[in-house]
Amino acid sequence: MKQLGQRSSTSLFVFGALAVVFGVIAAIFPVATALTLVVLWGCYALIDGIVAGVMAFRPAEGSSRGLLILTAIVGILAGLFAIFHPISSGVALAWVLGIWLLVRGVMEIASAFSGQRETSRWLLVLGGLLWLAAGVLMVSFPGVAALSISLWIGVLAIIWGIVLVVVGFRVRKASKQQADAAGVRA
Repeated sequence: MKQLGQRSSTSLFVFGALAVVFGVIAAIFPVATALTLVVLWGCYALIDGIVAGVMAFRPAEGSSRGLLILTAIVGILAGLFAIFHPISSGVALAWVLGIWLLVRGVMEIASAFSGQRETSRWLLVLGGLLWLAAGVLMVSFPGVAALSISLWIGVLAIIWGIVLVVVGFRVRKASKQQADAAGVRA
């Protein structure tokens, strides 16, 4: 049991340290982080588009070949655009996120005045206003928003890394205490 606790705590230390290093790099270099994330998303979209294209031409009954071809074309084009034009793609993604936030805010406020609601009206309105404010900021300053997201990812990674290291120490301590207790009983 002690070996398992030590291996678990060691992996928590390693992953925590890696998260802190990633977070520091992301916080210090938000432009590079944003561009890297956009290029990684572009690679994902490109691969997804290629897979959809392959699936479109596989013999399968009931498959919607037209939808798969459309998905393939959009995925491949979006992926290539993101890979070769990451700055424009980052701004475009920030715009899409901003528009989504605006729609989300409007829907939240509308749900506050609908007949069926799960929570207080004022909480839904407040949440909707916060979504709207975030959306307005994203649409108004998409470049700054993309960098802010990178910075927040860095900060969250640092916090998560610290949490993992603390948990690693606790797991190691609990494992040692358990081993000591088992040794006393034997």
